Amino acid sequence: MNIVPRPKDIKVGDAFIDYLESSQMAYTNCRQSLLGYYEGKLGKEIKHINNGAYKYFYIGSNQIDPGAIRLDPLLEEKREGYELTVNATGLLITSSSDEGIFYGFQTYRQLIEQECSKEVRIIDWPDNAIRGFHLELRYAMPKFERVLEIIDEVAQFKFNTLLMEYENRFPYNQYPDIRSSHAFSEEELKAMLAYAKERFIEIIPLQQTLGHLEYILKMDTYNHLKEVKEDGIITELPFSFNGVGFKHFNDIDEICATNEEAYTLIEALCREVVSAHPQSKYIHIGCDEAWNLLTCSSCRGKYGKDGAKKLYIDHINRMAGLVKEAGKTPIIWDDMLRPFEKEDFELLDKNIVLMCWLYFRSDYEKGLELIRKYKDAGFEVIGASAAKCSEGVNPLYLDMPYMEERLGNIEIWGKLSKEYQLPGVITTLWSNYTGTIAPPHPFFDTAWYPVVFSAEVYWNSGTAKEEFYHRFMSNYFGVEAEKGALDNNNACSFRVFSSVAEKGKRHQYLAEVYKVMALVSAYRLKSSAIHREIYKLFMPTTGPEKMLVRKRLQEVVSLRNYVKPMIKEILCRNYREEDIEEFINSRFMLDEMINERVL
Repeated sequence: MNIVPRPKDIKVGDAFIDYLESSQMAYTNCRQSLLGYYEGKLGKEIKHINNGAYKYFYIGSNQIDPGAIRLDPLLEEKREGYELTVNATGLLITSSSDEGIFYGFQTYRQLIEQECSKEVRIIDWPDNAIRGFHLELRYAMPKFERVLEIIDEVAQFKFNTLLMEYENRFPYNQYPDIRSSHAFSEEELKAMLAYAKERFIEIIPLQQTLGHLEYILKMDTYNHLKEVKEDGIITELPFSFNGVGFKHFNDIDEICATNEEAYTLIEALCREVVSAHPQSKYIHIGCDEAWNLLTCSSCRGKYGKDGAKKLYIDHINRMAGLVKEAGKTPIIWDDMLRPFEKEDFELLDKNIVLMCWLYFRSDYEKGLELIRKYKDAGFEVIGASAAKCSEGVNPLYLDMPYMEERLGNIEIWGKLSKEYQLPGVITTLWSNYTGTIAPPHPFFDTAWYPVVFSAEVYWNSGTAKEEFYHRFMSNYFGVEAEKGALDNNNACSFRVFSSVAEKGKRHQYLAEVYKVMALVSAYRLKSSAIHREIYKLFMPTTGPEKMLVRKRLQEVVSLRNYVKPMIKEILCRNYREEDIEEFINSRFMLDEMINERVL
């Protein structure tokens, strides 16, 4: 038996005959709007009854007295906790809330998937109030049906928060030229929010307000609102040593903070986003990586050459005020606050929640320092890990997350959250280096392994990554797999997931994703290696040398011809046509152009 997240207390008894018989009754007093959900998952009619001191969900042959149902004292103060009992007479889930019943039902679904035929008693509750998952749509906008599937999948693993970074996928009305041709429609947005609410997932919208606004500032209509004007960045050398370009392309990602026209735009976008999320307690206003403060003469003239902190504080307080006026709590990323001193924090609105992001497994000590600093300054802190993020330009990690690093990072956030009793942690999934102007990173689905691990860690903060791999393979795919399939070992991953795609009991789509992405990663490595040798074809090298280079080039071409249709077919299942084309071109177009020249 393998439940993810693993329950706090589980007792397994004797075997018995399958208790889910068609003749058994099913009834509950939980939220009536959820009956369709439960019936759809069970294929069984469920009767709603309005009585009982506690919430319950029952399937069994005998009548049960709701007034006699008791809740374990451990769960009285744990709203999302539940007690689940399965035996020969049936199933009973009890809780103090509808949420607890929902999470107990997710555990029950896993018992069914694993064909459990033993008596089970589970008492369970989460360690974190906020168990979050970040879906950013800057690249690879899933089809709407897939977005709903993703919400269902994360709900199954007991996430209760979705940080949604829309960018130009939001249906802006006041500035319709900003929204993408395949943005959510207003109807889709409302349907998605309702769908998430019914699964006890709060959607926190993220609207950037200072930096990371490439999707706006790259447009000719709004480019003049940027902070970095022409020749605004001066360096000692006419180049940088950063592998992805000077400051990650951010010369067009940041608005001028003294330009009222820019604020007219950003505040209008914020109001639309706030208005579209009436049920959301929080609104995330971004404000991370604003590296170009005081670049323009207007900002320097108002704030002086040493006024970057004051400029930033003024911006944050202004945008936070807009959010607070709507009755919401503002969240910002923390990185720009890391150099702040006590007197700086005194000027910052204390109603702001700081989302502290640290994305590497070596960040534990840094996390201790930052969280202590922010809490001492009077701020609430929510953590942010990464199941997928920029690992630099190493081709090994451009198509699959660096799994060891990702799990290690999530693991330290479980420790940090427990040590400082944080409200919770959000697992981020980044799609490219910076916004809509950079080549895409691995597409969303590649990160399910660390995502599910984060669900485990946020429910049980002491979980160690070393024992999780086999549990994941057993729970998620229904197979026992050899070690190493998710260790960024392309050959092993391809071999194992080729088998899982055929023989796995569940989630064959993800098995195919991992199988194909192992080939894409191998292709990128081979392609990068042969590019160093192509010059030999244009030098007075020997015939055998040239033949060897052509042979190696041909192997790369063969691999590309093999994998390109496969990755396209995978992407076509769940993603929009424009995003598929960009992903394919980012991986293969340059090589095809080179091969046309040299072969």
